Amino acid sequence: MKIAVASLNGETVCGQPGRCRTFILFDTDGFEVFDEEKIEFSEDYVLQGFNPDKTHPVDKIDVLIASAIGEGLVNQLQQRDVIAVSTTVKDAREAAQRFLDGDLPIKDAKKKKKK
Repeated sequence: MKIAVASLNGETVCGQPGRCRTFILFDTDGFEVFDEEKIEFSEDYVLQGFNPDKTHPVDKIDVLIASAIGEGLVNQLQQRDVIAVSTTVKDAREAAQRFLDGDLPIKDAKKKKKK
C-alpha cells in the first residue's frame, strides 16, 4: 500500500492537497511504514482543476492524507480509487502509520460553499 501525505517541508502534514505540489510517499506492507520519498508534482499536475480523464501520478497511490481537504477533491480521488482523509496529526510519518493501525483521527471533509 502506498500512502501520500501532503507536506510542504517533508515532515509535517499540511492542508489543501489540491493546491499542494509536495508530498511524502510512504511505502508500506499494509502493517508498517518502511520507506519514504519526497515527491513534487509539476504545476501541470496540481490536483485542483486537473482533468479527471487524464492519468496522474496520484493514480499510483492508495491513500492521500492532509490536514484539510475539501469534499470535491475527496470525490475526485474516490473516482481514482484513492482514499483521501484529513487529520489533526501533524507528523507525516506518524499519520501514515496511524492510518495503517486504524487509529488515525479523521476530520470531516470541508463542504463546498453554496453560491
